[in-house]
Amino acid sequence: MRMEFDEHVEKVVSQPIELSYTDLNGRTQRYTPDYLVYFKTPERKPMLVEVKEREELLSNFQKLKPKFAEAFAVAKQEGWIFKIYDERRIHGVLLDNIRKLRNYSVSSVTDEAQHFLLDSLNKTQLPITVKQFLESFTKDRDEYLQTIGRIWWLARHHLVYLDLSSPLSQNTQIVKAKKYV
Repeated sequence: MRMEFDEHVEKVVSQPIELSYTDLNGRTQRYTPDYLVYFKTPERKPMLVEVKEREELLSNFQKLKPKFAEAFAVAKQEGWIFKIYDERRIHGVLLDNIRKLRNYSVSSVTDEAQHFLLDSLNKTQLPITVKQFLESFTKDRDEYLQTIGRIWWLARHHLVYLDLSSPLSQNTQIVKAKKYV
C-alpha cells in the first residue's frame, strides 16, 4: 500500500505469479509472492516483493529459504529484483496516513479549485501547516472543512506533498506543491 502512494510507482500488482519450488523435505510446493511493483522510470527494475512478519522470518528462515531462492531466481530471469520486507517496513504512522488519504481517491476536486489551491500554495512560504494555510483564506467552518478535504485529495494525487511522518491532522506540514497545469 505504501508503494501505491509513491509517485515513482506506475502500478502494484497483488499476487502476480505462482511459483513452484522444492521444500526441505523434497516435496514440490506452490508459492505466490505478495506484490510486483512497476516503476515509472525505466532505470528502476520491477520489484517482486514478499511481506512477512519479522518473527516468522526469524523463526522459520531455513524453511522459507527455498521459496525465497525460487523467487530470487525467477526475478533475476525476468529482469526484476526480489525484496523481502517485514511488517515494520509496512506498519506505522506513514501507513495510517496513506490509508486515510486513500479515502480521497474517488472524490474529485474541480479544476478551478485545484488551480486556486495550487496557485495559492505556490505563492505561500512553505512549509506551512494545513491549518495555517486554510485559516489564511477560508471564511467559515464549512468552507474550512470542505477545503481540508481538497488538500487531502491533492496529496493523494501527488499534487501537494505533506510531511507524513506524524499523524495526519490540521497540524500536518505542507512541504511542496506542484504548479497547476
